[in-house]
Amino acid sequence: MSTVEVLPGLVLDETIYGATADGMATYAPGILALTWEQFVAPDNWLLVPDDQGHLSKAELTVVKTAEQTVKVNVWFRSDLRGGDKPMPHDHPWKTFTGHVLLAGYDEDRWWVDTRGDVRADLGVRHASPAANTVDRGTYHEVTAIHEPGRTVSLMVCGPGERGRWGYLDIETGEHRRIQPVKNFDAMLAALNPHRR
Repeated sequence: MSTVEVLPGLVLDETIYGATADGMATYAPGILALTWEQFVAPDNWLLVPDDQGHLSKAELTVVKTAEQTVKVNVWFRSDLRGGDKPMPHDHPWKTFTGHVLLAGYDEDRWWVDTRGDVRADLGVRHASPAANTVDRGTYHEVTAIHEPGRTVSLMVCGPGERGRWGYLDIETGEHRRIQPVKNFDAMLAALNPHRR
C-alpha cells in the first residue's frame, strides 16, 4: 500500500484507507471489510460534481439495499446548491449518520418546528471523530470542508424512499421536490468516463 491516484483528483493513501477500514469495523460491523484493492479500484468510485461541474465529492457505495445504504465520501468542496441564497436539502433516508473519519466539515441546518416556523442552526462544526445524525425533516448544506481531498465520512443510512428528497424553502417552510440540476448528467459523465 502507498499513495494512489485512483481517478483524476482522487488520491487515496494508507491513512485514508486505514480510517475507512476502522470506521467500517466500528460503525458498520456486519459488512465485509474492504480490501485495499477494492478501495483503490476506479470502478468502485463515483465522482460527484457541484452545480458548476467541479469535483464536489467522491463516493464509494459499499452497500445499497432497501433497508440500508453504506457509503464512503471523500469531500473536496462545499455542497451549496442555491448560489447566494441558502437552498438546504434533505435526504431520501429516514435517518442517517455521517461518521467523520478524517478531518471534518461545517454545515448549516434547518427544520420546520411544530408551529410551522423555520428554525436554523448555522455553522455546526463536525470534526473527526464526530457523528452527525440527520433525520428526515432536517435540511442542510455542507458549507465548508476542513481538508479538501482528506475529509472522509462514512454514511450509514436506514431505509430510504427513492425520489423522496428535496429542498426547503426557508422563507415559507415548504418542501420542494428535487429538480434536476441543469446539465448534471453531462457533468457527472464528464467526471466519470471510467463508468461508461
